[in-house]
Parts: sequence; C-alpha cells; structure tokens
Amino acid sequence: MVKVSISLPNNAQITFESEEAEVLREIVSLALRDLPRDLMQSPSTDTAVSATEKSTSNAATALVSTPMATERATPAVPVSPPAATASSAAAKSNDTGENAPAAMPPEFSSETGRASFTDFCRDAAPLGDMRRVVVAAEGASRHFAIDGVNAEELGWLFDLAGWRRPGNFTQTLRNAARSKFGWLERIPGRSGRYAATPLGLSKTLPAV
Repeated sequence: MVKVSISLPNNAQITFESEEAEVLREIVSLALRDLPRDLMQSPSTDTAVSATEKSTSNAATALVSTPMATERATPAVPVSPPAATASSAAAKSNDTGENAPAAMPPEFSSETGRASFTDFCRDAAPLGDMRRVVVAAEGASRHFAIDGVNAEELGWLFDLAGWRRPGNFTQTLRNAARSKFGWLERIPGRSGRYAATPLGLSKTLPAV
C-alpha cells in the first residue's frame, strides 16, 4: 500500500492511498491541477505563494516517486510458471518418454538384420498402428532373433521402418493384445514384452 499526504498552505491536508504507485501518481496530479487556487494560496505575499505552491507540488511528486523507486529496487519475488496444459504435458511426455529417440539396442546392431527388417516391413505395408506393431514384432523376431518387443524397442523399430510413431506405444501394444483382437500376446515372465500371434500374422501378413 502506497500512501501520500499533502499539506496545503491553508493547513488543509489531503491523503491518498493506493496499491499501485502509478495510479496514485495520476490521482495526485489530477487533484493538484483541479484544486481551487484559493486553497493553494497562503496569506503571505505573491512571491511566498508562488514558492509555497512550487514546494508543495515538488513534495507531492517526490512522495509519489519514492514508493515507485522503492518498488523497483525491491527484488522481484520468483513466480512459479503456470501449470502445463494437458496438451503441452502430453507433448512433453512424447518428447522425453517412450517416443523420444533412443540409442540403438545392441540386439539390433546387425546391418544385415536392419536391412532385412526394413525390407520386411516395406513388403508387408501394414495400415494402422496396431498392424504395424504386429509386423514390427514379427520382423524383430525373424531378423534380430529376439523374443518379443517392448515399447522402447518399438520406437527404434518404427524409425527403422520409416513409420510415424503412435501417441503411446504401450497403449497400442495393449490394444492389439486385447481379447477383441488377439493380434499380440504377452510373453510369460517378461513384463511389457509382446509377440505376434498366428491371428495377428494372418491379419497383417496375408501370405502367412
């Protein structure tokens, strides 16, 4: 709270209070401008009146300016950033979580295996994220000799195949493994790893 008191030559006193120093400055300026001149004059000579008015005006300006200078000198209190919206939080999760670019797993270090896997995915040309997950799992089994895939490995496999990553690999895996589809199955004893089922292969690789 900023408070300004002005004592006029006729012993009248005016007090202004405001939370905003800038607003208070404008109020004081308007008040001084609109005050009747007879309130601003003292019984002394014209020279004394002029000096008193000037002194009062300068005092009022100084009183307004002082709180503002104090505010500028006061260190700003750190303000916590606004909470992220749901969309921005999701985007951040995609950038830093399972969809973020990951280092190549050692199981996929074979250049021949990578080339064969890419050809396999291109020839299958699956449509939709669930079908692509099934093809990726089967391609990894055939060309990298690994038992099923998890969400992290799928990110690298999708990049290798040149496919757009889905919003959430874990959810896509679970959807494909639901009883409604049965295109994938969990590998017992290996949490988060899924392998393609014969039904899933029939839906994605018609030649099987």
